[in-house]
Amino acid sequence: MSEPSSERLKSAVQALFLTRPMEGPPGDDGKRSIWHLSSEGAELLSFVDDEGQVQRQELTLLDEHCVWTSGVGLRTGRVEQDAAAAGARSSIVHPDSQPLPARLLRAALALEGYSGEDPYILHIQRVLALARQGLVLSGGASADPSSVSPGTPPPDSASSTVDPVMLRRQRTEGWTMVIVLALGLVLGIGLVFWLL
Repeated sequence: MSEPSSERLKSAVQALFLTRPMEGPPGDDGKRSIWHLSSEGAELLSFVDDEGQVQRQELTLLDEHCVWTSGVGLRTGRVEQDAAAAGARSSIVHPDSQPLPARLLRAALALEGYSGEDPYILHIQRVLALARQGLVLSGGASADPSSVSPGTPPPDSASSTVDPVMLRRQRTEGWTMVIVLALGLVLGIGLVFWLL
C-alpha cells in the first residue's frame, strides 16, 4: 500500500475543514453523533455524551484511520474500499495490532494547520498533537512527521530527533512541580506547628 501523497492529503483535509457537520438525534442514553464528511476522502465521526463531552472520534484520511476513545486512547488502522453486491462502495477498517506512529504523525501533521472553531475538529487536532508530542519525547519518532512513510519502521532512539524546546519545557514543568510540592509541604508543617 502506497503512502498518500501530501497534496491529496492536504486537499482531503481542507475539504473536511469546509464541511458542515451533520448531527444525529440523541439516543435513549442522550448520546449523539456528529459527522463531518468531505468529498475528498476525509471523514470525522464524533460521539458525544448528553453533556456534550466527546467520548469517541473516528478520523479517516484517504486510506488511513485513527480512532480515539475516552479512557482507551488512540488506535490506528487502514481503510479498504470494498465494492458491495449492489454496486455501492463500503469501507472496511483493518485495525493495526499496535498504533503505528507513521499514521498518527501524518494525521497530526494534516490537522495542525486548522485554525477554525469547530469543537470536534479542534478536539481530534489536540488529541493527535499530544500523541505526536509523546512520540517525539519518547524518541519513538522523528520530529518531522512528513519524513515518515507507512512502510518505514520507527527510528531507534539514537537516530531520532527530539525537539529541544519540548524537552526544556518538560524539565521546567517538572522543577515547577517539585518547588510547588516542597512549598506546600513547608507550609503544611508550619500550619501544624501553629495549630499546636
